[in-house]
Amino acid sequence: DGLAMLWDLNEGKHLYTLDGTDTINALTFSPNRYWLCAATGTSIKIWDLETKSVVDELRPEVIKMGQKREPGLCMSLAWSADGQTLFAGYTDKVIRVWQVTRAS
Repeated sequence: DGLAMLWDLNEGKHLYTLDGTDTINALTFSPNRYWLCAATGTSIKIWDLETKSVVDELRPEVIKMGQKREPGLCMSLAWSADGQTLFAGYTDKVIRVWQVTRAS
């Protein structure tokens, strides 16, 4: 349904829901920011959990023989230990690497 529901597991309470607007295939928390990333279709949404808003949406652009094409679905996500690099695995058998920084 494209929704990410966040819960307080200690209290057993639903906190809030984030709308991914597409099927969510994978989720990962940033190791050094209060961010949640969701693999949604061909894109990656990054939510700031303090404001509950999307701070970025990563969309790869694929050019093959002069024509733009879809990159496949994003199925997996993982952060580097320092939280500066996001790795994304796609169904087109490509791992895409994103340098993620927060604008000041």
